[in-house]
Amino acid sequence: MEKESKAKQSQAKQSKKKMKLPRIQPVKPPPDQNAKEHHEYLPEVGVGVKGKGALLCLLSPRNTGKSTVANNLFLNKKGGFYGDDFFDEVYIISPTINLDVNSRHLKDRFITFDNYHPDIIKEIMKTQEELGDDAPEIAIFLDDCAGLMDKEIDRLVVKSRHYNIKLLAIASQKFRSALSPVVRANITDLIVGSPFPNMRDLSAVAEEFGDQFGDPENWLKLYKEATPKKFDFAYMKLTNPPRFFKNFEEELSIKKED
Repeated sequence: MEKESKAKQSQAKQSKKKMKLPRIQPVKPPPDQNAKEHHEYLPEVGVGVKGKGALLCLLSPRNTGKSTVANNLFLNKKGGFYGDDFFDEVYIISPTINLDVNSRHLKDRFITFDNYHPDIIKEIMKTQEELGDDAPEIAIFLDDCAGLMDKEIDRLVVKSRHYNIKLLAIASQKFRSALSPVVRANITDLIVGSPFPNMRDLSAVAEEFGDQFGDPENWLKLYKEATPKKFDFAYMKLTNPPRFFKNFEEELSIKKED
Protein backbone atom coordinates (compact mmCIF):
# COMPACT_ATOMS: atom_id res chain seq x y z
CA MET A 1 0.00 0.00 0.00
CA GLU A 2 2.84 2.37 0.88
CA LYS A 3 4.54 1.72 -2.49
CA GLU A 4 1.23 2.28 -4.33
CA SER A 5 0.66 5.58 -2.49
CA LYS A 6 4.16 6.82 -3.35
CA ALA A 7 3.61 5.86 -6.99
CA LYS A 8 0.43 7.89 -7.14
CA GLN A 9 2.15 10.89 -5.55
CA SER A 10 4.94 10.60 -8.10
CA GLN A 11 2.44 10.51 -10.97
CA ALA A 12 0.64 13.57 -9.55
CA LYS A 13 3.91 15.50 -9.39
CA GLN A 14 4.76 14.56 -12.98
CA SER A 15 1.25 15.59 -14.09
CA LYS A 16 1.68 18.99 -12.43
CA LYS A 17 5.04 19.48 -14.12
CA LYS A 18 3.52 18.77 -17.54
CA MET A 19 0.58 21.16 -17.06
CA LYS A 20 0.86 24.21 -19.31
CA LEU A 21 1.07 27.69 -17.85
CA PRO A 22 -2.26 29.56 -17.75
CA ARG A 23 -1.34 32.15 -20.39
CA ILE A 24 -4.06 34.65 -21.34
CA GLN A 25 -5.03 34.26 -24.99
CA PRO A 26 -6.59 37.06 -27.07
CA VAL A 27 -10.29 36.76 -27.82
CA LYS A 28 -10.90 36.28 -31.52
CA PRO A 29 -13.10 38.97 -33.07
CA PRO A 30 -16.53 37.93 -34.33
CA PRO A 31 -16.54 36.77 -37.96
CA ASP A 32 -17.64 39.09 -40.77
CA GLN A 33 -17.17 42.29 -38.78
CA ASN A 34 -14.96 44.69 -40.71
CA ALA A 35 -14.81 48.34 -39.71
CA LYS A 36 -15.74 50.93 -42.32
CA GLU A 37 -12.55 52.56 -43.56
CA HIS A 38 -11.37 56.05 -42.72
CA HIS A 39 -7.89 57.51 -42.28
CA GLU A 40 -5.95 55.91 -39.46
CA TYR A 41 -5.15 59.33 -37.96
CA LEU A 42 -8.83 59.91 -37.11
CA PRO A 43 -10.60 58.47 -34.04
CA GLU A 44 -11.25 54.74 -34.43
CA VAL A 45 -15.04 54.75 -34.40
CA GLY A 46 -15.52 51.13 -35.53
CA VAL A 47 -18.54 51.57 -37.80
CA GLY A 48 -19.52 48.03 -38.72
CA VAL A 49 -18.08 46.45 -35.57
CA LYS A 50 -20.38 45.86 -32.63
CA GLY A 51 -19.31 47.40 -29.32
CA LYS A 52 -16.75 49.78 -30.80
CA GLY A 53 -16.83 53.56 -30.53
CA ALA A 54 -14.87 56.66 -29.57
CA LEU A 55 -15.25 59.65 -27.26
CA LEU A 56 -13.60 62.68 -28.84
CA CYS A 57 -13.09 65.79 -26.72
CA LEU A 58 -12.44 69.03 -28.60
CA LEU A 59 -10.91 71.40 -26.10
CA SER A 60 -10.69 74.65 -27.99
CA PRO A 61 -11.03 78.29 -26.91
CA ARG A 62 -13.25 80.68 -28.84
CA ASN A 63 -12.19 81.50 -32.42
CA THR A 64 -9.61 78.73 -32.71
CA GLY A 65 -11.23 76.71 -35.52
CA LYS A 66 -13.42 74.25 -33.60
CA SER A 67 -16.30 74.57 -36.07
CA THR A 68 -13.93 74.11 -38.99
CA VAL A 69 -12.68 70.84 -37.50
CA ALA A 70 -16.27 69.64 -37.01
CA ASN A 71 -17.21 70.58 -40.59
CA ASN A 72 -14.32 68.56 -41.96
CA LEU A 73 -14.94 65.53 -39.75
CA PHE A 74 -18.63 65.25 -40.59
CA LEU A 75 -18.94 66.76 -44.08
CA ASN A 76 -15.64 66.43 -45.93
CA LYS A 77 -15.54 63.23 -48.01
CA LYS A 78 -11.97 63.81 -49.14
CA GLY A 79 -8.70 63.10 -47.37
CA GLY A 80 -9.97 60.17 -45.33
CA PHE A 81 -12.49 62.15 -43.25
CA TYR A 82 -15.81 60.58 -42.33
CA GLY A 83 -18.03 62.64 -44.61
CA ASP A 84 -21.77 63.21 -44.38
CA ASP A 85 -22.87 59.63 -45.09
CA PHE A 86 -20.33 57.72 -42.98
CA PHE A 87 -22.68 57.43 -40.01
CA ASP A 88 -26.31 56.43 -40.40
CA GLU A 89 -27.29 59.62 -38.58
CA VAL A 90 -25.58 62.55 -36.86
CA TYR A 91 -27.18 64.51 -34.02
CA ILE A 92 -25.81 67.95 -33.16
CA ILE A 93 -26.74 69.64 -29.89
CA SER A 94 -25.44 73.20 -29.80
CA PRO A 95 -26.96 76.25 -28.05
CA THR A 96 -24.81 78.50 -30.28
CA ILE A 97 -25.35 76.84 -33.66
CA ASN A 98 -27.62 79.66 -34.89
CA LEU A 99 -24.97 82.24 -33.98
CA ASP A 100 -22.07 80.54 -35.75
CA VAL A 101 -22.03 81.09 -39.51
CA ASN A 102 -19.40 78.36 -39.88
CA SER A 103 -21.87 75.79 -38.54
CA ARG A 104 -24.61 76.48 -41.10
CA HIS A 105 -23.67 73.49 -43.27
CA LEU A 106 -23.83 71.15 -40.28
CA LYS A 107 -27.26 72.54 -39.43
CA ASP A 108 -28.49 72.06 -42.99
CA ARG A 109 -27.31 68.45 -43.25
CA PHE A 110 -27.94 66.88 -39.84
CA ILE A 111 -30.52 66.70 -37.06
CA THR A 112 -29.75 69.67 -34.83
CA PHE A 113 -30.99 71.04 -31.51
CA ASP A 114 -30.24 74.66 -30.60
CA ASN A 115 -30.64 74.02 -26.89
CA TYR A 116 -29.63 71.30 -24.47
CA HIS A 117 -32.09 69.33 -22.39
CA PRO A 118 -31.51 65.91 -20.83
CA ASP A 119 -34.71 64.65 -22.48
CA ILE A 120 -32.98 64.94 -25.87
CA ILE A 121 -30.30 62.51 -24.75
CA LYS A 122 -32.86 60.23 -23.11
CA GLU A 123 -34.95 60.06 -26.28
CA ILE A 124 -31.96 59.24 -28.51
CA MET A 125 -30.82 56.49 -26.16
CA LYS A 126 -34.36 55.14 -25.79
CA THR A 127 -34.77 54.90 -29.57
CA GLN A 128 -31.41 53.16 -29.97
CA GLU A 129 -32.23 50.71 -27.18
CA GLU A 130 -35.64 49.83 -28.61
CA LEU A 131 -34.14 49.08 -32.02
CA GLY A 132 -31.61 46.71 -30.48
CA ASP A 133 -29.43 44.98 -33.08
CA ASP A 134 -31.14 47.04 -35.80
CA ALA A 135 -30.13 50.34 -34.20
CA PRO A 136 -28.39 52.69 -36.66
CA GLU A 137 -24.72 53.52 -36.15
CA ILE A 138 -24.80 57.16 -35.14
CA ALA A 139 -22.68 60.10 -34.03
CA ILE A 140 -23.57 62.77 -31.47
CA PHE A 141 -21.83 66.14 -31.31
CA LEU A 142 -22.31 68.16 -28.12
CA ASP A 143 -21.06 71.67 -28.84
CA ASP A 144 -20.81 74.57 -26.39
CA CYS A 145 -22.78 72.73 -23.72
CA ALA A 146 -20.41 73.67 -20.91
CA GLY A 147 -22.36 74.62 -17.82
CA LEU A 148 -25.31 72.57 -19.06
CA MET A 149 -23.71 69.15 -18.80
CA ASP A 150 -25.35 66.90 -16.23
CA LYS A 151 -25.62 63.30 -15.05
CA GLU A 152 -27.49 62.35 -18.24
CA ILE A 153 -24.38 63.20 -20.25
CA ASP A 154 -22.28 61.16 -17.83
CA ARG A 155 -24.67 58.26 -18.45
CA LEU A 156 -24.40 58.81 -22.21
CA VAL A 157 -20.61 58.74 -22.00
CA VAL A 158 -20.56 55.45 -20.10
CA LYS A 159 -23.26 53.73 -22.17
CA SER A 160 -22.64 55.18 -25.65
CA ARG A 161 -21.05 52.11 -27.24
CA HIS A 162 -23.86 49.90 -25.96
CA TYR A 163 -26.33 52.06 -27.90
CA ASN A 164 -24.42 51.95 -31.20
CA ILE A 165 -23.14 55.50 -30.77
CA LYS A 166 -19.94 55.22 -32.76
CA LEU A 167 -18.67 58.73 -32.17
CA LEU A 168 -19.54 60.93 -29.23
CA ALA A 169 -17.83 64.30 -29.69
CA ILE A 170 -17.87 66.88 -26.92
CA ALA A 171 -16.57 70.40 -27.57
CA SER A 172 -15.67 72.71 -24.73
CA GLN A 173 -13.71 75.90 -24.17
CA LYS A 174 -12.75 74.81 -20.65
CA PHE A 175 -11.44 71.60 -19.17
CA ARG A 176 -11.88 70.60 -15.52
CA SER A 177 -14.48 73.24 -14.69
CA ALA A 178 -16.66 72.07 -17.61
CA LEU A 179 -15.99 68.36 -18.03
CA SER A 180 -16.91 65.94 -15.25
CA PRO A 181 -14.49 63.28 -13.95
CA VAL A 182 -16.64 60.66 -15.74
CA VAL A 183 -16.21 62.42 -19.09
CA ARG A 184 -12.49 62.98 -18.61
CA ALA A 185 -11.88 59.35 -17.60
CA ASN A 186 -13.56 58.03 -20.75
CA ILE A 187 -11.92 60.24 -23.38
CA THR A 188 -10.35 58.12 -26.12
CA ASP A 189 -9.28 60.98 -28.39
CA LEU A 190 -8.38 64.55 -27.52
CA ILE A 191 -7.99 67.73 -29.57
CA VAL A 192 -6.49 70.82 -27.96
CA GLY A 193 -6.73 73.95 -30.09
CA SER A 194 -4.52 77.00 -30.26
CA PRO A 195 -3.80 79.61 -29.20
CA PHE A 196 -4.74 78.56 -25.68
CA PRO A 197 -4.55 81.67 -23.46
CA ASN A 198 -5.71 79.98 -20.25
CA MET A 199 -2.42 78.51 -19.01
CA ARG A 200 -4.05 77.16 -15.86
CA ASP A 201 -6.43 75.04 -17.95
CA LEU A 202 -3.66 74.01 -20.35
CA SER A 203 -1.51 72.94 -17.40
CA ALA A 204 -4.48 70.95 -16.07
CA VAL A 205 -4.66 69.06 -19.38
CA ALA A 206 -0.93 68.39 -19.19
CA GLU A 207 -1.33 67.15 -15.62
CA GLU A 208 -4.27 64.90 -16.57
CA PHE A 209 -2.73 63.24 -19.63
CA GLY A 210 0.97 64.11 -19.49
CA ASP A 211 2.17 60.87 -17.90
CA GLN A 212 1.04 58.99 -21.01
CA PHE A 213 3.51 61.10 -23.00
CA GLY A 214 6.52 61.04 -20.69
CA ASP A 215 5.41 63.61 -18.15
CA PRO A 216 3.41 66.87 -18.09
CA GLU A 217 6.44 68.93 -19.12
CA ASN A 218 7.02 66.73 -22.18
CA TRP A 219 3.32 67.00 -23.04
CA LEU A 220 3.59 70.80 -23.06
CA LYS A 221 6.63 70.58 -25.36
CA LEU A 222 4.68 68.35 -27.75
CA TYR A 223 1.72 70.73 -27.65
CA LYS A 224 3.95 73.67 -28.59
CA GLU A 225 5.53 71.63 -31.39
CA ALA A 226 2.09 70.75 -32.75
CA THR A 227 0.70 74.30 -32.61
CA PRO A 228 3.19 76.80 -34.08
CA LYS A 229 0.41 78.76 -35.83
CA LYS A 230 -3.10 79.92 -35.02
CA PHE A 231 -5.72 77.27 -35.84
CA ASP A 232 -3.18 74.46 -35.53
CA PHE A 233 -4.23 71.86 -32.98
CA ALA A 234 -2.71 69.00 -31.04
CA TYR A 235 -4.50 65.69 -31.50
CA MET A 236 -3.97 62.68 -29.26
CA LYS A 237 -5.05 59.08 -29.50
CA LEU A 238 -5.16 57.93 -25.89
CA THR A 239 -4.48 54.35 -26.88
CA ASN A 240 -1.86 51.93 -25.63
CA PRO A 241 0.66 53.09 -26.72
CA PRO A 242 -0.63 56.66 -27.11
CA ARG A 243 -0.02 58.74 -30.23
CA PHE A 244 0.42 62.51 -30.64
CA PHE A 245 -0.26 64.47 -33.85
CA LYS A 246 0.05 67.92 -35.33
CA ASN A 247 -3.47 68.45 -36.69
CA PHE A 248 -4.54 65.20 -38.38
CA GLU A 249 -1.52 65.34 -40.66
CA GLU A 250 1.76 64.62 -38.88
CA GLU A 251 2.55 62.17 -36.10
CA LEU A 252 5.09 63.47 -33.59
CA SER A 253 7.64 61.42 -31.71
CA ILE A 254 6.68 61.32 -28.05
CA LYS A 255 10.07 60.12 -26.90
CA LYS A 256 11.24 62.24 -24.00
CA GLU A 257 14.56 63.97 -24.62
CA ASP A 258 17.34 63.25 -22.15
